[in-house]
Amino acid sequence: MTQENNQQSLKLLPLLAAVAVVVIWGVSFAVTRATVAEIPPMTIAFLRFSLASALLFPIIRRRYPTLKVRSEDRWAVLGLGLCGITLYYAFENAGLKYTTASHATLIIATIPLLTLLTESALKRRWPGWMATLGSIAAFWGVYLLLGTGGGEDGSSLLGDLLVLGASLSWIGYTYTVKHLSGRYPNLFLTARLMLVGTLTFLPLAVVEALVVPFQWPSVGSWVGVLFLGIFCSVLAYQWWNWSLPFLGVTAHTNLLYGIPPVGVATGMLFLGEPLAPKLVLGGLLILGGVFLANRSAMRRLEGTGNDILTAEGTSWKN
Repeated sequence: MTQENNQQSLKLLPLLAAVAVVVIWGVSFAVTRATVAEIPPMTIAFLRFSLASALLFPIIRRRYPTLKVRSEDRWAVLGLGLCGITLYYAFENAGLKYTTASHATLIIATIPLLTLLTESALKRRWPGWMATLGSIAAFWGVYLLLGTGGGEDGSSLLGDLLVLGASLSWIGYTYTVKHLSGRYPNLFLTARLMLVGTLTFLPLAVVEALVVPFQWPSVGSWVGVLFLGIFCSVLAYQWWNWSLPFLGVTAHTNLLYGIPPVGVATGMLFLGEPLAPKLVLGGLLILGGVFLANRSAMRRLEGTGNDILTAEGTSWKN
């Protein structure tokens, strides 16, 4: 009985950690949306990744005192940071200034589908009927969302398109990370990417400080920055990577479908965003389409044994 309890605990703790990450990443859209109302978007990103870097690098120095990025990998790490940190969060933070958390979380959910379609196009391979039907459904859902609020619900076409730019930039991350997969520990690589984000967002934050009139943010906004830096950029990434070997890629991918509902729910509960009919229909089409496309990709993977989509490539994150 004790051995069975221990085995259940070994499975339960990683599951709880992964669920906590889904909640954290889902809530982050509403937190960013609220914080960007008082702190400019590039400044938020700079503060977030500065804090994350400050927390991660002492751990890295103790855990990997002699490990360094190889000279032949430096450009890849820089490209990874630019795509997955700088461009992604520049688009997302700017987009959340002009659109709702609900719209943003659903548009970001198209990342796995966009990755799959890009992979198929590059390899000149038919993605299959299930993936094609899923793509049509998801893109129809995005079409229904784009600018539908007309500003009345806080969304706009500009904001939605900026968030879509974040989804597209993640594709570059997906293909760059394959060149570094297995070459460095996850924690080590994460810290390097946070550093790239800090350094690249610094000049953008300086420009914002010169252009945007300064107003001291409220305590709530500072709490938002702390949440994004500590929970979203440090703890969530580590919990997610830690739980992966216990749960497997398939379970991880399935859990990620919980992020959009959490994002929409927190936008409604804490920001007062309306649950419009087009939002519901668009969200169902997006999530259903992505699910079909991912299911098709997973079946193809099981049949061929090829690593077409990595865990990072099939996920959406914040």
